[in-house]
Amino acid sequence: MMDTNGRQYNRILLMLTLLLGTFCTALTTNMLVTAYPTLMNQFSISSATVQWLTTGPLLIMGIMIPISAWLLNNFSLKLIYLTALAFFLVGLIISFTANSFSFILIGRLVQAIGVGVTFPTIQTVLLVIFPADKRGSMMGLGGIVIGLAPALGPTVSGWILDNDSWRDLFGIMIPPVILVVIMTLIFVHPVIPVKKSKIDALAIALSTIGFGTLLYGFSEVGEHGWLSTVVITSIIIGLIFIGLFAWREWPQKEPFLNVRLLKIPSFTVASIITALSNTAMIGIQVVLPMYLQNVRGMSPLHSGLMILPGALVYGIVSLISGRIYDEMGGRLLALVGTFLLTLGTIPFVLLTRNTPYSYIICDYTVLMIGVALVTMPLTAASSIDLKGIQLSHGTAVNSTMRQVMTSIGTAILGSVLANVMTQNNPAHALLKTAPLAFRDQSYQAAMSGFHAAFLVATAFGVIDFIFACFVKNTRKEAK
Repeated sequence: MMDTNGRQYNRILLMLTLLLGTFCTALTTNMLVTAYPTLMNQFSISSATVQWLTTGPLLIMGIMIPISAWLLNNFSLKLIYLTALAFFLVGLIISFTANSFSFILIGRLVQAIGVGVTFPTIQTVLLVIFPADKRGSMMGLGGIVIGLAPALGPTVSGWILDNDSWRDLFGIMIPPVILVVIMTLIFVHPVIPVKKSKIDALAIALSTIGFGTLLYGFSEVGEHGWLSTVVITSIIIGLIFIGLFAWREWPQKEPFLNVRLLKIPSFTVASIITALSNTAMIGIQVVLPMYLQNVRGMSPLHSGLMILPGALVYGIVSLISGRIYDEMGGRLLALVGTFLLTLGTIPFVLLTRNTPYSYIICDYTVLMIGVALVTMPLTAASSIDLKGIQLSHGTAVNSTMRQVMTSIGTAILGSVLANVMTQNNPAHALLKTAPLAFRDQSYQAAMSGFHAAFLVATAFGVIDFIFACFVKNTRKEAK
């Protein structure tokens, strides 16, 4: 294969380098969910505060992903990837050496800058270097790192916490990231044509303020409630600035982020489906370990092992689903995947203190099969009507929708969990007068919160299935 400079490169080694790099960055996105109880005790913080370790990075990723399209079209792939890895590595070191929760969070936010670039980069590169009839299979490989890595994160985190310090959650990632930096220097070549364009500073400012304040508003619901001034004001300001961003970008010949792609039905529907699927999956992955540890008394490792089978099955099905897409198109995968996603989510609404562990494992596995059938094949389907430079913009728009909706969805689930628990918690005075009744009512309050959060996740699945009904059989049309 020849790169854009006419030099030969090894497509497989390039792909493996990006896959390994993205796996490292993706692994950390959800790694801390099993560490929440540990960090809450270590730093004496609330559940709403500790969730910023997930919501905050998602917010930064939601801001960075739109910028990635402009970066990929204006700078060398090697330079972009090395810079992203540098931010990620620095963030790991900050969190690893932190002596307070604030510095852990700062490190996580710096890491997210790198993650926000690596995610859309690998999707764009795979779409560029492989022909259309192979994109499903290749995106299936991409799905392993983008979907499987976050799913494995809680298990890896649990194992580390049971054997070492929370610091090692970050320290263990430093050596492999250094290895990826070396591989990038050797194997990554420019495969995306560079077309210099002037950066639209106003567009960046509008998107940063818009997405940032919108996500911040939703993130503060758990702490302040839905009707608080800070929540309502932030959401309104965010929507206004996002509207201004879209208004500015729509008529541009060379937009910072090509929002006109949303006029293409196949692209918009597929993007919404992948975004909702990811939202339901991440939401469950955040809430379920808290139930397993706080209600069932499991250790971080055991709570992580509970979702390991689903993560492994996800990786296998991602490979198979890519080949199915290449042969049959996206409609069948969308319908079956969103149906299984919803089917796997519903039973979590009925969890009790005595629900068999095998029941939880099976439900989570069904959910992950559904997500695997949808995520990367539908990402490939969203590109079916895109050509040339539209691919990088399409990936950025698709990824932005996914990250923003995931951030909002995670914040909503966290706020519902916290608010319902708070509303149902017994009066503290009951602890002295009737400790057994206090314990029982506290348990009921916790379960009410978990049930409400899982019910919201189920609603995401139902909406996802409705959108899947509008997916066209893209593979047949392509023929």
